[in-house]
Amino acid sequence: MLFTAAKEEEKVRVIEEDVTVKQKLCEEDLAKAIPALEAAQAALDTLDKSNLTEYKSLGTPPPGADDVAAAVMVFFAPKGKIPRLQDRTWKNSKV
Repeated sequence: MLFTAAKEEEKVRVIEEDVTVKQKLCEEDLAKAIPALEAAQAALDTLDKSNLTEYKSLGTPPPGADDVAAAVMVFFAPKGKIPRLQDRTWKNSKV
């Protein structure tokens, strides 16, 4: 019985070390991501209605803007009803 408990204790110790290493890596990644998140939040605080009007008036979006618009369509889908991929167009996003 003691032998089994010692084996289990060793297994737990190995798992605990692994979790500690992963936790440290995750904390480092989080520390790197927080400044980017704060910068993005600050940038959002500068938007106003005239910015959205200008955005909607664009005939052709700048590179990447159509992807952002499609993501916004997914985030704000009514009742969680996500639009089909072919419906996530620039034209539909402006509506």
